[in-house]
Amino acid sequence: MSWGKATSGPTSFVEMARLAGNYTHWHNLVYSTAWLTGRLDHAALREAWRVLCLRHDVMRRAYVSPDEACTYEDVLTEVEFHSADTDDEALETMRRTLVGAPFSLDAIGLSRIVVVRRDDRRHLFGIALDHLITDLTSWNLLVAELGELYERAAAGERIGCETEGAASYQEFAALLRQEFAGRWGEERRAFWRAYTERFRSSSPPLPSAGAAKGEPAVKIVRRALPADAHSRVRQLARQARATPFVVVTAAILAGMKEATGASSVGVSVAHHGRALPYTAKTLGQFVQRVPLHLDGEPGGPLETVRDVFGRSLDVFDYALPLDIVERSWGLDLTSSIGGNGAHVTLDQSGEGFRGSPLAGTRAEPVQVPAPGGHGLVDPLIFAWWLDEVVPRVVVHYDESLITTEAVEAVVDVAARFAVSDGR
Repeated sequence: MSWGKATSGPTSFVEMARLAGNYTHWHNLVYSTAWLTGRLDHAALREAWRVLCLRHDVMRRAYVSPDEACTYEDVLTEVEFHSADTDDEALETMRRTLVGAPFSLDAIGLSRIVVVRRDDRRHLFGIALDHLITDLTSWNLLVAELGELYERAAAGERIGCETEGAASYQEFAALLRQEFAGRWGEERRAFWRAYTERFRSSSPPLPSAGAAKGEPAVKIVRRALPADAHSRVRQLARQARATPFVVVTAAILAGMKEATGASSVGVSVAHHGRALPYTAKTLGQFVQRVPLHLDGEPGGPLETVRDVFGRSLDVFDYALPLDIVERSWGLDLTSSIGGNGAHVTLDQSGEGFRGSPLAGTRAEPVQVPAPGGHGLVDPLIFAWWLDEVVPRVVVHYDESLITTEAVEAVVDVAARFAVSDGR
């Protein structure tokens, strides 16, 4: 297959981090699969995918080095069609073709779309992308646009490759490098230098279970919350004029503070915003990890949430992939303020299809596990699930590094904090 000419350009900082070897132990697939019931127009799907890939250059991106990317003129992947005589055969075909192997960063193509036909009105459908070229915001944009293009193509409309408000990811990467080299970058360097100086003496790690050897000993702690936990968290957020995410992050920080007795504690969080203007509809990878800290004695839950919220406005505004840009600045940021390997998330169910992605079909989500999974990026991950029938806190941690007693102590305080009345 010929992909036509390619245009060279710089990588973004997030691409640099991954291409330089970060997260190499992950399977690194962002994907979802579903059974579709109803008439599926194969030709319309193929055309919709082709146009989508031509509209967004990140879908045609490949890499020469951590610093240089190239964008091809033609699509790098086409819809792959298979057939199966049984559901089990269809699931095995999908597992093998969609998620059986990770993408290779030194090869061409970082996306897959697979359809396995069972009969005229039943298909197994799946999309997979390498995490290098997508985040959850981009995933949702891609699925929605694919659905819109498919519906138009199935209706016989001629669909074009013009973008509507979506900027080029390669142009974003170039502008990011340009801004970083000027005043914009200097302002961020000054901010993170000051932040590091303030929180360099962060809290010690939670009580250790000993030195880690080999693979992480992953353990999970689940703690049920009151049935009205979501409304209580939202109420505390309203009182503090903050966000529910800051409430649950402040709750974990309060728990860590009590468990360690340290004057300053920190965690890392994911910032999903676009770093520069005109990128709201751009497909690509924009997620950046930043630290959030709590120090001193701010008082009760309401004052604590306000303190953490004020700091979150700054770190999100100045967010950059610190483990990459610190080399340009000659600063040691991540080892000083990295949050002791603790990470907090809120109701991030991951990639998926919201209803049926393709008009005229009904979707039933199905799990097709990728071999290897994602592993533990951090030794301690707190996930708050407030939108579930039974709200809960779920903690994944490395039992070879952190004691269960310490984890449970943090969760006990955090759970009480998050559903308190703010006093």
